[in-house]
Amino acid sequence: MKLIDNWRQCHRFWSVRLQLAGAAILTFVEGVPDAFVSVWSVIPADVRAEIPSDLVRWVGIAVVAVGIIARIVRQDRLHEPPDPGLGGEGQRGIPRDAV
Repeated sequence: MKLIDNWRQCHRFWSVRLQLAGAAILTFVEGVPDAFVSVWSVIPADVRAEIPSDLVRWVGIAVVAVGIIARIVRQDRLHEPPDPGLGGEGQRGIPRDAV
């Protein structure tokens, strides 16, 4: 198995973020059903009647699916050159010792 070149930036990938959110939603629904029931009971009855009971599970699945799609979309911010202000220069390209 070989990692991608920019694997250290994976926290910036939308595909990773979306799949993590989808996994968190699905884990919450399946792993902590008491909390989900508590939240569900706070919602007014007329609103609950309009929401399908398995909507949260499908939202989690949809977020994971969108994460897969996001993996093939180019994210230009990941391909920008590094900010020159992060090196030995201060803001606006002025050397730190000249300030």
